[in-house]
Amino acid sequence: MFWGRQYDLVLIDVEGEEGIPRAEHMCSEIKTTQHHQLVAFVCNWRVAILTDCPDEIVRTEFDPAAFAQGVSDIVSPTA
Repeated sequence: MFWGRQYDLVLIDVEGEEGIPRAEHMCSEIKTTQHHQLVAFVCNWRVAILTDCPDEIVRTEFDPAAFAQGVSDIVSPTA
């Protein structure tokens, strides 16, 4: 189902520092197949973007409103 179409945004949940390599691998697989797919990591701690994948990082910080706003900012950036 996922590979059949492009979505506005794919969120990859990064659980702990040890989850970064798996998340980067998944992001790379998505971008290889669907070059223009927008991908963001979701985490509740600081992550540095050391590669060109993901496009963005959404920090949850245990604040649902901030999380929703972060996703909205990525999907519908203001001009």
